[in-house]
Amino acid sequence: MEHIIIKAEGSENYGSMDMSPECRPRPLNDKTSFGEYRIIAKTIFLGPHWPLFAITLIGFNIFAYIMMKQQKALGHDITFGIIITIAQSIFYMGVGLANPGISNDSSLNQKYLGQLYSLSNRTQQRNVWYCEKCQKIQPPRSDHCPFCKVCITNYDHHCPWTGKCIGGENLFHFWAFLISTIVFFTYFITILLNQREEAQKQ
Repeated sequence: MEHIIIKAEGSENYGSMDMSPECRPRPLNDKTSFGEYRIIAKTIFLGPHWPLFAITLIGFNIFAYIMMKQQKALGHDITFGIIITIAQSIFYMGVGLANPGISNDSSLNQKYLGQLYSLSNRTQQRNVWYCEKCQKIQPPRSDHCPFCKVCITNYDHHCPWTGKCIGGENLFHFWAFLISTIVFFTYFITILLNQREEAQKQ
């Protein structure tokens, strides 16, 4: 990614890349892949680290199943454990399967180019962010992810445990997942501590 200056009409250089209208990103709706993402049914977006996401999801549920099976054998109520496990899994899948906010708005290219060609020859400049790898003007607060090889709107960070980037479209699910995970482990660690205490009393 490079910060460039788009100059007024009549200037010799519009940046380090071709800024003509032909510089458009691939259409998102008609592709089964975009960058390192695999798109299923236009709604499921699997990031480059999706195997790690799948293994983590399965691991969470196996751990919860073992713990709740032990609790049920001891005659304890496992209702809360079931609820928090389901909630955590839903939020986690929301992060790992949703579109994180892939930036594919080619209208920004046309918007700035339209302003560019409509300017007079006097010295005026526009400061914009232009991604050389995606060959497009980025929306505000966007960044290019080197792992996913796409620009993400409201980019926060790349999380391999969720298999993808955390951006504007899945940030809520990410925070909900973090909170539910804290509750998840607090609940089961408390159970383990209680089991240890009961074993020491016997």
